[in-house]
Amino acid sequence: MEKLAEFYGDSGLITRSIMIVPCDTPLVTSGNINALIRKAADKTADVTVTMIAADRIEKRFPHKNFRSVYLADFKANFAMQYVLFMNGEFIRFNPKAGPGELKFSFQGWDSDVLNRVKNGIDSVENLRHQSHFYNRLFLLWLLTKGYTYYIFRFLVDLAFRRLTMVRAMEYLGGADHMHAAYIESEEVEFSADIDTPEDFQMLLGIQWHNG
Repeated sequence: MEKLAEFYGDSGLITRSIMIVPCDTPLVTSGNINALIRKAADKTADVTVTMIAADRIEKRFPHKNFRSVYLADFKANFAMQYVLFMNGEFIRFNPKAGPGELKFSFQGWDSDVLNRVKNGIDSVENLRHQSHFYNRLFLLWLLTKGYTYYIFRFLVDLAFRRLTMVRAMEYLGGADHMHAAYIESEEVEFSADIDTPEDFQMLLGIQWHNG
């Protein structure tokens, strides 16, 4: 984001739509990318997230470990894919950033919101390979950082199986001051991410040998 903001500047970003794709998805092709671009083309939100039906992943990669949640509006379980589309107008270049400061920000975000989200992302990265117990601790941590209402509503909806993507987007927008949207992906390849060496054997059929 810093490099994009610095290269294009505010005037250049206004005309751009930015697609963020994980680097650890070796099965993704240009066709998969273009399919999502076509689906996101009519979205005017600040950020558009992708989700995919859990049964698609289970059918294609039966041994893949992933997390999904039940969505009442689809009457099925869905998993998030780490593909994002960002409206360039949402990004702001910060040329006066000092050493160690970010050279970009998001429209409507102050430094407190930006730091809260950054700390949340760092916590997810630190805990993503640990047990669900630690993820619950992460939710408790969020409760102390200004997300109380949104996390409470999210957990209640989740517990009573009435969470919908519409509600999830509302909570995201309310907590982080942005207009969020979603698209339903059919591109299973984006869910074939590599976290451990053994994942190569599962996804690509390659026998892994250390050394």
